[in-house]
Amino acid sequence: MFYDFDIPVRIVVGEGCSAQLAESLSTAGAKKVLCVYDKGVEDAGLVTPFIESMEASDIEVARFDKVVPDPPMEVVEVGTDVAEKEKPDAFVAVGGGSSIDTAKAVNANYTNRGTLKDHALNLNGMQILPYDNPLKPLYVLPTTAGTGSEVSPTAVVTDKELKLKLSIASRDHYPKVALIDPALMVGMPPPITASTGLDAFSHAVEGLMGGLAVLIPSPMRLSFAMTAIEQVLECLPVALEDGANMKARTGMAYSAFMSLLGAYGGLSFGHAVGHAIGEVCEIHNHGFLCSSVIPQTVEYLAEFIPDQISRLASLLKVNADGASVKQGLRGFYRKCGLPSLKEMGMDLSMAKEIAHHATLGQYYLIAPKKPSEEEFVQWLEEAYEGS
Repeated sequence: MFYDFDIPVRIVVGEGCSAQLAESLSTAGAKKVLCVYDKGVEDAGLVTPFIESMEASDIEVARFDKVVPDPPMEVVEVGTDVAEKEKPDAFVAVGGGSSIDTAKAVNANYTNRGTLKDHALNLNGMQILPYDNPLKPLYVLPTTAGTGSEVSPTAVVTDKELKLKLSIASRDHYPKVALIDPALMVGMPPPITASTGLDAFSHAVEGLMGGLAVLIPSPMRLSFAMTAIEQVLECLPVALEDGANMKARTGMAYSAFMSLLGAYGGLSFGHAVGHAIGEVCEIHNHGFLCSSVIPQTVEYLAEFIPDQISRLASLLKVNADGASVKQGLRGFYRKCGLPSLKEMGMDLSMAKEIAHHATLGQYYLIAPKKPSEEEFVQWLEEAYEGS
């Protein structure tokens, strides 16, 4: 087996770089775009300047503002209806991971109606399949620093009927351009800064021990993950204390996409359990949910990554063993305000159902060692009390 790295996204990072949007679209020949965003981003005043800039460049802008957290298939269908009516030749997503994932899914469903679930990783045997028809170019402007969707071939959507988060994967989903402007992130309130930042941290830490990371070690993948971990440990507490600190916001902007690139070997039980809680309990706080059992995950898989455990221990200033790193991570999470699962509203009586859901997805299937459902329940009980 080989380590294969191929990312067709043009990545631009820096304060003010989002001003390049209209020019990038014009240069590519776009005449009409569908701009995808949520009400919160619009109310924060982040959308209108881009729409005005595009219209000033003679680009017609249709709008879709129905994005919600953990976007359900029903929202994707509504967005697809809008796309079919407006017939855009490009998509623009302004917002966090939910906006970007919704734009990916709507784009795919618009150009290949009715085939979205054929590309769901946990339903199609782990294959990443191309679409029959080409997708429209996608331009993304992240307003949070966490999901890494700006450099991902995946769109995560929710199937409420199946009670599953579906990872819709295809190389065709990659954005054409990602304009990563930390100035768009300074208005994030501390809870969202923490939740999205800890999502990036989860990607990087889980990326150290995802199935392919253990099976096919890569210094390149490891470098992405460790750099992202260092950035989050240094920058997230500063961004929480001073949201206008541009150095910290820039560091977190880098960590968001670098952590995702560091997780190209697959994620682990943090996301398996986090997705399961969201599916079963309908709690929409992805970053915090995925963080809830990261300490247990690291301790459980420590035997497979001794060198990475040593590096984590050095960063956390603890002894180089799984149990000590587990406690060091818990200390960092407390510093960032990670709530307990009880505080997030999880129903502990659903722990067995959550544990079962956690064993159904791709992250569990590719793990080098797999906890039993009973072990997952124990982890959930610990995280429920915040321990």
